[in-house]
Amino acid sequence: MNPRRATAEDLNRATSVLDAAGLPPLGSDLPLANILVALDESAVVGVIALEVRGLAGLVRSAAVAPNHQGVGLSLLQSLLARAHELSLRELYVLTEDAEGFFAEAGFSSIARDAVPPEIHSTREFRERCSDTATVLRFQLATPYV
Repeated sequence: MNPRRATAEDLNRATSVLDAAGLPPLGSDLPLANILVALDESAVVGVIALEVRGLAGLVRSAAVAPNHQGVGLSLLQSLLARAHELSLRELYVLTEDAEGFFAEAGFSSIARDAVPPEIHSTREFRERCSDTATVLRFQLATPYV
């Protein structure tokens, strides 16, 4: 199951995965190029999205169907590749229950007040995630100039 960029049709099929994870549906504010899905035949079994803000990105809507847990790492690796394509310098994620997963992938927990304004000002950060959500950051390697 290799992740790929989502199509408009995939967004509707991803709803059940997001619902099962207790996450809201993907909004129309994200370009399809920044939404990745994993399929089992024609069923969406995993989804992850990237909201770009300047040179930083916010990982959003990371969810995997319960019987496809191994797909999460592939989705995240594909998202990191997309972040490199976009020349992003760092990624942030807010999570209530996946801190261990993101930490194993190289994300580090940080204080909420250490988040840059462009990420802090996102709707996800301001409205959708509770104040108890853990904030993690991933530093992307900067290209050699």
